[in-house]
Amino acid sequence: MRRRNTILAVALIAVAVLYFAYDQSGSYFSARSAFAHSASYPGQSVAYERALGSDKIAILTNGSQSKAQIVHRKWGLLYEPGTSVEMAALQGRESVRYAWFSAGAGEEEGKIAVVFAAESFDPAVKTVIVSNDTLADPAGAADVKQASTVYVELEVGEKYAIATKELGGQDVGSFVVRAADANGKILTGA
Repeated sequence: MRRRNTILAVALIAVAVLYFAYDQSGSYFSARSAFAHSASYPGQSVAYERALGSDKIAILTNGSQSKAQIVHRKWGLLYEPGTSVEMAALQGRESVRYAWFSAGAGEEEGKIAVVFAAESFDPAVKTVIVSNDTLADPAGAADVKQASTVYVELEVGEKYAIATKELGGQDVGSFVVRAADANGKILTGA
């Protein structure tokens, strides 16, 4: 009888610990669960996913609203939702959305890992370009690249793209986002 009570007590404690770890702490046993439980809008699901080391970055969408989010691997066992950013429509092309956020310290000393995400439902847009140039009306991607210290191309031919880049603190922010066609001609941007 005493042995059975001991086994029952240990089982109840184990269930309580698992309940706390799974339901109350915000940690999940799979990245999919972490993304699903952190969706901001009804019906949002993972449309595109990419690994960043042991972490996962995804674009979640329900068709009309999208966000980019990172999920961190915790203790090699659990996944915990991290930073998420609402994707903004590109001025002049509402069917193109983008977001960027810091994923934390980079591997290189003094660098910051920055995540860039984009989606496009416009068949003419093949690339979303993120840069820090000051050009008012560039003709093409080559002009933008030459005038920038930060230049990231997101190939959205398959609708979604995610890229990461390690940047110095002085280079983070004040990004200019533009849409380009297959030939690199700038279609719109701000």
